[in-house]
Amino acid sequence: MLNRVTLNREVLARDPSSYRLADGGVAKVSFPPDDDQKAILREQLQTFVCEGAYAEGLRRILEAFNGAAGRKVDTPAAWVSGFYGSGKSLLAAMLGALWTNLRFDDGATAEGLIHDMPGEVRAALRELRTKAKQFGGLAVGGSTLGLGSQHPVKAVLEVIFRAAGLPIGTDLRPSLVALWLAEEGVLDAVRTALDADFEDALGEFLLDDRLAVAALAAKPSLARDADTLMDRLGKQFEREPEPTVELMVEKAQKALTLGGRDIPLTLVILDEVQQFLRQDPALSLTIQTIAEQLASKFKGRVLLVCTGQSALGDVAFLSRLLGRFPVPVALGSADIQSVVRKTVLLKKDAARPAVEEMLALRSGEIDKHLDGTTLKRTEADRSLAAADWPILSTRRRLWERVLAELDKSGLGATLRGQLRLTLDAVRTYGDRPLGVAVPADFLFDTFAAEALSRQLISRDIYDRIAALRAQPGDGAMKARILVVVYLLSRIAGDAHVHGVRATPEVIADLLVDDLSDAASVRARVPNLLAALAAERTVIEVGDGEWRLQTKESADWLSAYDKAAVDETGDPSGTARQRASLLEQTFDDALTGAGQVVQGVSKVPRRIERVIGDAKPGGDGLTLRLWNGWDHPLPSTLADIRGADVQKDATLHLVVPDHRKDELRDAIVAYRAATTALQRQGVPTTEGGKEAKASMQSRLERAEQVAKAILRDAVERGQVLVAGGAEVGAGLPRADAVREAAQCGLDRLYTEFAQADHAGWDRVLAKARQKVPDAMREVGHAGEPHDHPVCKAILRALGGGKKGSDLRNLLTGVPYGWPRDAVDAALVVLSNAGQVKVTGLDGKPVVLADQNTSAYGTCTFAPETRVVTAREKMAVRALGNLLNLKIASGEEGNYLLSIVDRLAAVAAEAGGDAPAPRAPEVPGLSEFRASTGNDLMAALAAQHDTLKTLIPEWQSSKAEMAKRLRDWALAGRLVALGAEGRRAALDAILAGRSLLAEPNPLPPLVAAAADDLRARAMAAYAAWQAAWEAGEARLRADESWGKITPEKKHELRVHHGLLSQEAPDLSDPPRVAESLSARGLSEWQNMALALPARVDATLDDAAKELEPKTQTVMLPRRTLRNTADLDAWLNEVRQQVAPLLGAGPVRPLA
Repeated sequence: MLNRVTLNREVLARDPSSYRLADGGVAKVSFPPDDDQKAILREQLQTFVCEGAYAEGLRRILEAFNGAAGRKVDTPAAWVSGFYGSGKSLLAAMLGALWTNLRFDDGATAEGLIHDMPGEVRAALRELRTKAKQFGGLAVGGSTLGLGSQHPVKAVLEVIFRAAGLPIGTDLRPSLVALWLAEEGVLDAVRTALDADFEDALGEFLLDDRLAVAALAAKPSLARDADTLMDRLGKQFEREPEPTVELMVEKAQKALTLGGRDIPLTLVILDEVQQFLRQDPALSLTIQTIAEQLASKFKGRVLLVCTGQSALGDVAFLSRLLGRFPVPVALGSADIQSVVRKTVLLKKDAARPAVEEMLALRSGEIDKHLDGTTLKRTEADRSLAAADWPILSTRRRLWERVLAELDKSGLGATLRGQLRLTLDAVRTYGDRPLGVAVPADFLFDTFAAEALSRQLISRDIYDRIAALRAQPGDGAMKARILVVVYLLSRIAGDAHVHGVRATPEVIADLLVDDLSDAASVRARVPNLLAALAAERTVIEVGDGEWRLQTKESADWLSAYDKAAVDETGDPSGTARQRASLLEQTFDDALTGAGQVVQGVSKVPRRIERVIGDAKPGGDGLTLRLWNGWDHPLPSTLADIRGADVQKDATLHLVVPDHRKDELRDAIVAYRAATTALQRQGVPTTEGGKEAKASMQSRLERAEQVAKAILRDAVERGQVLVAGGAEVGAGLPRADAVREAAQCGLDRLYTEFAQADHAGWDRVLAKARQKVPDAMREVGHAGEPHDHPVCKAILRALGGGKKGSDLRNLLTGVPYGWPRDAVDAALVVLSNAGQVKVTGLDGKPVVLADQNTSAYGTCTFAPETRVVTAREKMAVRALGNLLNLKIASGEEGNYLLSIVDRLAAVAAEAGGDAPAPRAPEVPGLSEFRASTGNDLMAALAAQHDTLKTLIPEWQSSKAEMAKRLRDWALAGRLVALGAEGRRAALDAILAGRSLLAEPNPLPPLVAAAADDLRARAMAAYAAWQAAWEAGEARLRADESWGKITPEKKHELRVHHGLLSQEAPDLSDPPRVAESLSARGLSEWQNMALALPARVDATLDDAAKELEPKTQTVMLPRRTLRNTADLDAWLNEVRQQVAPLLGAGPVRPLA
């Protein structure tokens, strides 16, 4: 059985009241350590849980360095990341202690103090020590970056100086002086001589001669006397050098090789680097450069380890460091929690069953906590619940988020780590009975005072919490609620990620301490939140979420109060708002009751809603909406009861004025919140935004209340019909209205049943296909005009009516017939020749051929002319001549087609000149002006004339197509040069004689071809003569005879000196084709060009044989006597003689 008097501290292995954490549970990195720091390190080593990510991190850092140490490669720097309190500084401190295997006064070593160290870590440490013997030993330096110098280069150099055993001062100069003393070999002697005064004397080396005196005592050759040495030091170290990376490398190398030793394997630890960088790109770049230099400039013997809250890849400004830190070590909450469970929360073996029994008994309550959020209890939590007690996993994860957020806000230096926080919690709740857990609000007091000084919590809220704690009754619980609301506000920025919001349920989850009495807490929280809201301490910001009241929210509430007073005095505004909300309520309640369908034809009927006695927009079903706030219901009900039950189809929905005062108050609150939102404008501060959200929430709550009242009122309303009978009692109002509508339809559409059939769409489809008995689809086998719909149409036609008017008449009251019924009856009557149809342009149309969308624009008139059987036969005969196959009884469907075909056949029998003009169709104007039976009679009257003309027209069309081909050939021959025949061609064109008899074109084509043939043969003969003369010259030329056949062909092609076939002039078409390819003038030009082409060809042939052959154009002139001849020969000699020395000359005339 569960022991109800067992206390929480009695199940713990270590009594929390006396348990002590080293350095308060917060690890600090400081190497080499002083005596106090060594004592702290000893305690941390003894309690260090070397497992999980801690062991893995140590192994990876050591193995990566061992693999690179002493080689000509960059040493791999490490970056240790984790949220505040995750133990990253502890891991760095443990690494520093293990690096040199720190030895304590009693002979204990760092490695020996850690229990259960994994073998892989021990092996890595052994390898490190082996390598240290090969190189220069081991050294370690480390510090929290920013605690000393604020310049990263100086800070790193100070760490390396400390690792080398050099003192550090307020600036670099004392350290550089000590480095100089070491280089002179007197540092140890000076340190011994000055003893405790050494660092003071070093810091005042320019003012105090103690350092100079001690140095001269150790090495007199340094200077003549102390003053001289001080002058020398003053000149050498007058100013602090600029801290550059180059200076760091130079001085660090000197410091690590003091005394002529080799560079030792040196660990440099920089703690809290990310916090130091402050997202400053310049600082990030400096750290990146430092890391590069430490990795590459020290013979692979310096390892840099840095820590930060975030992994390098998770934060943009750190991403540039990714390449310089190839060994990432990420610590999570699981790692530090493992340490906490094995130290502060470690349970006695004998007590574990009692803890597990209690948790099993309370698991239902624990499972409720933060359900629906990412922080909820998981299956893994169940197995660790006993180890975590009295801390619940949901609250621990909440604390981690709050602490991480506070760390970002600059509170990190004062926050308690997970170990310290847990120890304080179990100390506080250690004397409470087992079953009482640490509530979430415990965290608040661990940082509240510092948060107040940093303005992370307002003085008003801080004091209010303190005041409530001092009050009796509900004061303490109110204070706890305020604390939880504050904690949750710290992480509200990413509530969309974790899902934890300050709702009453979540607040209760976090406040429950006694798990056996959770119900009382859950019952109190909503009421106490309302009380705090009334006290203007908290506000609701929407969806049940609460925030702390701020100055901004107080201003918003003041604006609301003023607006509420104004709205209370404005009943007309309240009425307008009520009407608007009531309209929305009607819309919601009557969804789906906007129309009903009637009969088997399923004709849709719209139900028009009007307020009160307003006039409806149509003559269909009307639903009148009455309400007790705006209408006198007793007299309204009396009027409804007195209405004619046979003729009045009106529907009524009568709504009572339900919860009148509550509705008024809700509407006032809604309008006041709306006014406050408008007047306060758009806030820019977080507090203002929360206040606006709260006012928006108030508006929405008031709107919800008003809508709920109106919904209830509408559901209580009665649906009545004329005579006062209620319809659909007990049904939703939309269903009741639909049921009442069916009653109203029978009163409204009294003729509907005569055309209520589901087959009207099929009648319309068949009628448009001109099927004579289409009406059989609705069960009517008689004459079309005997059907009720057709009768109604014929009665309504009068002298003629638009299709749209007929539709409106017969689909409206009292008929209400389907539109397909009206359209189908119109097409059936048109097909039967009982109505005439004209289009929008007044011309007759065949309705069956029109799209139904055009029916409304057509005009319908009754048909009066009676057509005989002989007239129908005449019309069918005309159709056959025009290739229209018309069946008996379908003549009326083809009338317009016959007219169109007649006009087309006549038009095709003539055309543009030289064709004759198209003949006129006898009676065409009468045909165009007639419709229906009148048109049929007119066509029949012209039958005898048209049956002769139609074949003639068709024959003319065929002959015209044939002669137009000859006309085109004649025109082509004339254009190619048979100009003597142009007059005959023009005469045919002018006389439009294309179809004259006898055919004028064959003799014209033959004569034109003969003319061109003769001229073409003459032109070819001239070319042939020039060709033969040229060939004779080629045969006689010496050079031509000597070149190869291939070269001859190449020169012929190049100069266009090729033989030509005689043109094909066998018939007129070939004459036209040959001369189109090469005309008469082209043959003439080719003959004239042949001599020049022969000259150029022979010239190129001579050049082939005599590459230096020169061509000279001889002067051309007429020689009349021997004197002229002598003069010409002298001129030729003068022209040619100078050229002969350069090679043969070929004269060209």
